[in-house]
Amino acid sequence: MNILSAFLVSTGRAQGWVKVAAVLGLSVMSVCVLAAPTLSGIESGAASGLQSGQTITIVGSGFGLKEQGAPVLYDHADITWENGKANKYQSTFRDMTLVKRVDADPNTIWTKPSLPEEHSTGMLVTSSRQTRDGDPGFHYYGKGNVNFLGWPRASGGEKNNYQSSRMYSAFWIKMPFDLTNYYAIPAEKSPSSFLSGDSESYGEALKIEGVSGLGKVISYEKVGSLPSGWLFIEPPKGVTIKELVGKRIVGIESGTEVVFPASSSSGKFDQYGFLSPRGKYARFWSDPSGTGYRFSLANLGLAGTGSSIWANSFGSLSPLPGRWNLFEIEIDLGANPSLTAWLNGRVYLASDNDWAEALKNSSVNDPTGLTIALLGIDDFMPVPFTVELDDIYLDKSLHRVLLCNRPTIEDVRGQDSHCEVQRPFFWDDRKISIEFDLGALRKEKDSVYLYVFDSTGDVNLKGWELNEVNAPLPPKDFQAQ
Repeated sequence: MNILSAFLVSTGRAQGWVKVAAVLGLSVMSVCVLAAPTLSGIESGAASGLQSGQTITIVGSGFGLKEQGAPVLYDHADITWENGKANKYQSTFRDMTLVKRVDADPNTIWTKPSLPEEHSTGMLVTSSRQTRDGDPGFHYYGKGNVNFLGWPRASGGEKNNYQSSRMYSAFWIKMPFDLTNYYAIPAEKSPSSFLSGDSESYGEALKIEGVSGLGKVISYEKVGSLPSGWLFIEPPKGVTIKELVGKRIVGIESGTEVVFPASSSSGKFDQYGFLSPRGKYARFWSDPSGTGYRFSLANLGLAGTGSSIWANSFGSLSPLPGRWNLFEIEIDLGANPSLTAWLNGRVYLASDNDWAEALKNSSVNDPTGLTIALLGIDDFMPVPFTVELDDIYLDKSLHRVLLCNRPTIEDVRGQDSHCEVQRPFFWDDRKISIEFDLGALRKEKDSVYLYVFDSTGDVNLKGWELNEVNAPLPPKDFQAQ
């Protein structure tokens, strides 16, 4: 069973208002209920259609005041925006350069990334692997079970330099396999006779006794102390452990057979038995000791503060293997606590009133702002995995601007969607200036729509239609909400 640990939050607001991002704001303040942002125009110096890299100004009302127009961090690997200032340090890196810790590299963007170890490369800056939008560029890559970034300099490294009760973060992640649906079982032959694929690709299809549909071989790995190593497999979606234990598994092409163990291993890779899905994508902490508020975005984990609060009702969503996926996380630890995470636009998990009351009654009383303590992959088990990261966004408020391929926020949140987080650098209640960036949206033929989120995460319900990607301004047929 996938279990998401954290202090979870309510997803919506009365009268159709929508909560959208995760943010750590400043000191706790009571926020009065205001109208959602209204858009009335776009100012641009371009004679015709919008192009990535342009500066545009969004005009309207109800945007709210933002203490710092720029986000705390927007990291594109080669160019990193830190509190509004461009840092091009990593643009000089050669392909597959290791991201080092601050004690080894005083100029590092991330002060505490993972270190290379037996089955892990550490996080590398790559320019040779295919990028998210297909154009030449840089992003992060790691191979193995422990590869992550952590504690960005922009927020003060391991000592946060701001106070905030809110946080919004977003990042793109790509993995070859499904971190929420994979098992490791002892192999019966070394090397396994099952047909594995190339690195980062599935092997042969599997038929599991008594189960409809086909599973897949992930890989054979010589890890642990068992003489024949371990076989990593992915069962058909939705199949439970109860349906797997003691069943014969047959390779469709090779005819190789193995029996799924009847019990789990309590000694990791050193004891016979099966190992169930586990791993995490991110941690957001207020301090490195873990004594303040902490949240793990994972398929297994503990909230870590006060009483354990488990969230296992977020459904069957997981990042799609072999493609880039957008996570968004919004956290509010203020007077009305809430936490929501979205995956490719859809609600991945959301807190409820019980969570909010438990948080209020907990020992958490830490005004320090949340930051990214871990981003990537971290667990003993996902040895065959790789992880790629790009366009990592962190802010200490819920204000943000998104470009999406759906015409209403209900559509954005109700079905798979594609959104690109924009980089603001000026923000007041009536004007927002951003660096316009279509990202991978420019590959699509559909219209794109502009959404503005205020300090509480409220958003215009209908997007500002930019028509076709390079259409002239102003957008047509827009009705302010």
